[in-house]
Amino acid sequence: MYDVIIFGTGRTSNFVTQLLNNNVRILAYADNDNKKWGKSYYNKEILNPKYIYDIQYDFIIIASQFNEEIYSQLLNMSIDKNKIFQFFKFADLYCNTFNRQMDTYIKCDKKIEILATGISYTSSGLKEEIFDKKCFKFSIPSQDIYYDYNIVKYIIENYIDNLEELKYIIIGLSYYSFQYDLSVSAMKNKVILYYNILKDAHHFKEAKNIYMEYEVNENIASKILKKDKNGFYNFNWDSPLLKDIKDKAYIGKTQAELDCNKDYPETVKENTQIFKDYLKLLKEHNIKPIVVVFPASKYYTKYFSKRIEEEFHSIINEVNKEYDFQYIDYFRSDLFDDEDFQDVSHLNPKGAEKFTKILNEVIEW
Repeated sequence: MYDVIIFGTGRTSNFVTQLLNNNVRILAYADNDNKKWGKSYYNKEILNPKYIYDIQYDFIIIASQFNEEIYSQLLNMSIDKNKIFQFFKFADLYCNTFNRQMDTYIKCDKKIEILATGISYTSSGLKEEIFDKKCFKFSIPSQDIYYDYNIVKYIIENYIDNLEELKYIIIGLSYYSFQYDLSVSAMKNKVILYYNILKDAHHFKEAKNIYMEYEVNENIASKILKKDKNGFYNFNWDSPLLKDIKDKAYIGKTQAELDCNKDYPETVKENTQIFKDYLKLLKEHNIKPIVVVFPASKYYTKYFSKRIEEEFHSIINEVNKEYDFQYIDYFRSDLFDDEDFQDVSHLNPKGAEKFTKILNEVIEW
């Protein structure tokens, strides 16, 4: 038996708990939220992380989107790095969504007329098969505008024999896109997804270290995680429905404040230039850019930062004077209700189908 402590008590922790095999015994959960200390999760106590020292364990599992912060916290507590399992770092490289997307794109025998890039809102909010024209998504949760641009640049330079086939690029943005740099964010480890192909980690200079950490994660995974009958790990989780989530208003406020807790003028400056470079690239190849802001629920939009929203629109309006593009914004659309969302800010498959049909109508083809 392997005795473990799981760090995190959110959605990721719930998912990871279900992945553990029968050789694992959960001793406790840990969380940095002091409001949770002393409460129960899966009938185990939620601990203040400082009490980890009092427990004899084999591994600590980081099951949180704040992997980098927690990993550094544990190392600063002198926890042996060989006992720390970083779930997201392992799952991301094990699955490597970008590699799979690129492989699928290269092997695609149909003419691609539309490429869609963007953060998770694009990933969850578009149904490629619903488009009137052949569309392909290069979109991964946490992806930023830097990688949006570099993915399309790489494809144009290496895989487009006849540029007349590629006619449109959907650039999926959030109001906070210009404030967001993946390579310096809490999710910076995700830059490794692009590294093998694009050879670029942007500002995350320690990206190569993730490969070494992967060996540790792989060793621990082989001991504690279930495999399917074919010997593979299954990291596909079902999307929830917003209508089934309790405390929607609280979650919406919390998520909006988390997403809007950004004030990085230099990042805004850099991303504005990247956006211009992206549009310039498309103009040079006679490809029409379509900038899209996806719908979000009322529980989220109500608390979104006016400062960041106004900054975003100012940049969009100014850049549009230099580079002509179609701008489509459904952020506060009243056409979507709770049944169309998986959480407070992301569409579910039903909502994605509805929104893609709208785009079919409003895009100036």
